[in-house]
Amino acid sequence: MKRRVVHFKGQSLIEYALVIAVVGMAASAMSVYVYRAVQAQQKTVSDEYQKD
Repeated sequence: MKRRVVHFKGQSLIEYALVIAVVGMAASAMSVYVYRAVQAQQKTVSDEYQKD
């Protein structure tokens, strides 16, 4: 009976790469919304100082 040698190293490396890619895409998609929120907050603060 032959023994089957299973190599999980390549599979786990691909899985890690996919997880990193998904996290990177999510972070880049969120950056647009974070940028808009920061701009809105800066405008609010600026408008408050302009009133005085």
